[in-house]
Amino acid sequence: MKYTTIFFDLYGTLLDIHTDEASDRAWQALSDVLAKHGAVWGSLDLLRRAFADEEAALELRESGKPDHEIDLAPAYRNLFTLRGIAPTDAMVAEAAWAFRDGSTDYNHLFDGALDLLDALRASGRRTVLLSNAQALYTLPELTKFGIAPHLDQIFISSQAGWKKPSEQFYRLALQTTGSDPAHTLMVGNDPDADIAGARRVGMDGAYLHTSDWFGDAPAAVRQFQGADYPGLLDFIEKA
Repeated sequence: MKYTTIFFDLYGTLLDIHTDEASDRAWQALSDVLAKHGAVWGSLDLLRRAFADEEAALELRESGKPDHEIDLAPAYRNLFTLRGIAPTDAMVAEAAWAFRDGSTDYNHLFDGALDLLDALRASGRRTVLLSNAQALYTLPELTKFGIAPHLDQIFISSQAGWKKPSEQFYRLALQTTGSDPAHTLMVGNDPDADIAGARRVGMDGAYLHTSDWFGDAPAAVRQFQGADYPGLLDFIEKA
């Protein structure tokens, strides 16, 4: 078989999601969790500014690294410490998830996503997640939607310190899984991060056009309209 390992993007590829991180709902949810543990902020605007400052500080430390990814866990942690509270890891995770859940308008699996992963694994292929995301958000969502058991390995940019289209991120996943780029396919919905990024390390990319944000992906070996999993599976099996 040509493709023995399939790398998948998550959002827009396996999960259909829309978030609004500017919404008062998200910031109120975060504020409520902080206050529950004694970290009281006077207003949502004050909380927003504090978080923005923390995020900017994290970005500044990594500004010399192209395609870097920060981990927002320290920003959430400092929202407690700035109010004199020493949080546990569980408290930090609770705060982050409250914000994520509050900011999410909708989030659901594309029809057939898990069946696709199972069919690929049944054929002897490995399924690997390569996602530009925050682990504090994504790991709970992988559990919520039951995706993790259908994957052989998971790579999240906030844990790696790099994000697609970074060659470092792709090479980390390839080397860790022992995958040959010539026999590894990247499946995603972002022409640059997923398709062009994969091409830079010698991988083919299959493009799922699931979002109006993006146009065509000329570097893809195949393009599919929407989450066309039957078409994708047929392509992989016949390649």
